[in-house]
Amino acid sequence: MNTLSKAIKLALYGSSIGSISTAYAETVTHLNTVEVSAETPNASSEETGRYAQKKAKGSNGMALSAKDTPQSVTAVTHQQIRDQNLNTIAKALEATHGVSVSLVDRGRYSFSARGFGIDKVKVDGMDLKVNNQWTTGENTGNSVLYDRVEVVRGATGLTTGAGDPSASVNLVRKRANSTSRYTILEAGIGRYADFNTMIDHSQALNNSGSVRGRFIAEHKNGNTFIKNEKERYTTLYGNIEADLTDTTKLGLGVSYQKEKRDAALWGGLPAFYSDGGETNWSRSKNASPEWAYWDNESVNYFADITQKLGEKWELALKGNYRVGKHNSELFYFSGSSLNRQDGLGWSPWPGKFKNDNTQSNVQLDLTGSFSAWGLEHDAAIGIQYNRAHRNSYAADNSTFDGAFDFNNWNGIYARPNWGSMSEKYYQNLKEFGVYVSTRLRLTDRLSMLLGSRISSYRTEGTFYGSTQNFHANDVGTPYAGLTFDINPQNTVYVSYTDIFKPQSQVDINNKLLSPVTGETYEAGWKGSYFNDNLQTQISVFETRQDNLAQSAGINPNTLLAYYTASKGAKVRGFEVEASGNVTEKLKLNAGYTQWKGDDASGNPINTTQPRKQFKFFATYDMNRLVQGLTVGAGVNWQSRIYTKHATYGEYGQKAYTLVNLMARYQFNDNFSAQLNIDNLFDKKYRNALSFSQYSYGEPFYTRLNLRYEF
Repeated sequence: MNTLSKAIKLALYGSSIGSISTAYAETVTHLNTVEVSAETPNASSEETGRYAQKKAKGSNGMALSAKDTPQSVTAVTHQQIRDQNLNTIAKALEATHGVSVSLVDRGRYSFSARGFGIDKVKVDGMDLKVNNQWTTGENTGNSVLYDRVEVVRGATGLTTGAGDPSASVNLVRKRANSTSRYTILEAGIGRYADFNTMIDHSQALNNSGSVRGRFIAEHKNGNTFIKNEKERYTTLYGNIEADLTDTTKLGLGVSYQKEKRDAALWGGLPAFYSDGGETNWSRSKNASPEWAYWDNESVNYFADITQKLGEKWELALKGNYRVGKHNSELFYFSGSSLNRQDGLGWSPWPGKFKNDNTQSNVQLDLTGSFSAWGLEHDAAIGIQYNRAHRNSYAADNSTFDGAFDFNNWNGIYARPNWGSMSEKYYQNLKEFGVYVSTRLRLTDRLSMLLGSRISSYRTEGTFYGSTQNFHANDVGTPYAGLTFDINPQNTVYVSYTDIFKPQSQVDINNKLLSPVTGETYEAGWKGSYFNDNLQTQISVFETRQDNLAQSAGINPNTLLAYYTASKGAKVRGFEVEASGNVTEKLKLNAGYTQWKGDDASGNPINTTQPRKQFKFFATYDMNRLVQGLTVGAGVNWQSRIYTKHATYGEYGQKAYTLVNLMARYQFNDNFSAQLNIDNLFDKKYRNALSFSQYSYGEPFYTRLNLRYEF
């Protein structure tokens, strides 16, 4: 009997956790809002003040509670986003259990979970394809637009089709749900003279409140801990919701985001000297000249209409259209022979790039419940169509001086005379899928979850002159799970799903790698206490994959990454998590993740991702001692990460711990001030490792935000 089988048996038969009947009360200030049941996945987390979300659809399309979903589910709610000042998507995911966030460079992030990368981000349940090599800022935006971030770890092929068994990330937008006039004003300043201002205004647009509007605007501007680097962000958001009838609701919206980075670091800092010794740079060192820039701009249009069908069913039609643009002039260093004494040996490679990306989605969902055999059952049917089109251009290489002292580099370098721009990468991607899922209650305590998806994929494109076409029709993805309620508070579960994913990585000949195939198993226990305000879970998982892309180096002809296929990759691990409101005054989010991944030869895979992580954050209402005061503290710990240099061997980052603090004082019903301190002990650590380089994580940082609500 293997380890997973033993764990499943233990979870199903060994639990002896009893019922908890402690009464729970919660005091929250509520606005006049449209009545949306807290038992639906559409319920906003803004007004609850909780650290737990009761329901989500990301795993199987059905509106099930976290306890009834046979996969690991986590939500970073609006309250936690505010308490920790998680003002970007990346920061919100850094606070999410089991998710690892790495800087590719200062303009790009890489997300991963359970040993695999996350290359899709959903927005209101619709796919947003992320391409870190040719980005237009798909995963670098601000979190001000979102009510919460929902994460389902493991394979979610039933609702996403192609994908990795890592995690499904769903960004849930804020909506116009206030029937009264309500405004939030915020202003803040950080350690590096980085400023932000924000307005969030909601109100009814007619006397009855059946038509409502919401407008959000935010601007950030300032320096960073990197020398010469400056960042500017602008975010605009508008949403209108209309109750067309008692059973029909229409939503329309648009968002705009612009990111500008001056002297943006492309790549990282050299990891070795030519004598084999590791480097140790100042965290503020910047390998980019002052003229370098990295700009992303996007506009997103969305619409949805929901129709209730009787008391138990709902039909929802959603659409999304995104236009993204990227422009940059960047400066990259490469080589492995940096001289320790004179700083010579690394070669510069300037690049000028332009990316255009459009993505469109249409999704039709039917969800509800039905009665049979004297019991209530759930079901969902979904139809999804996604299309993404990308054109990427680069300037022809120009001549430039390659000899200078990197040890004393000060960012002064002549701007190249760029050659003409030409298309280097083109991709047209289409995905179509239909899925059906159901939860059948076999008894009052035992439920069986079944699902199936049929998908078609088509990718056409070119990469530096090489054709990259992939076609697959009628690909089946099964889903199965069992849940057993030990008592009303505790449930054990098992689940299985297939994996199939076309890959965008290329080999040394610029040919697409064949698709990833595999299977995922998971088993665990979940608890839900105090009226679902505190949620706990323990899970064990195993994923088996073939043809997994592994980084192999830099193609000398294109100066871009190429990959090889890893056969028989296997990942095993477990997770423990607790999140929610323990009492009226104490809120926490705590979790531990551990996994081990090897290829068929026993070699570890994806070693730049931490094998072990612990994340904890809690706040406590200090009203009894100091009225209006809330304090919080958090700890993030992760194990060693490393990669290998062809000549000098392994290099990386040892295990490290970051400590964060917060305090908020509520002067009156309208005005509050919040102070956040990140990396309290100023730990110096490497956040990203790639191609003989590394990047540093954020040093000690403080931020003060003032907030006025009326």
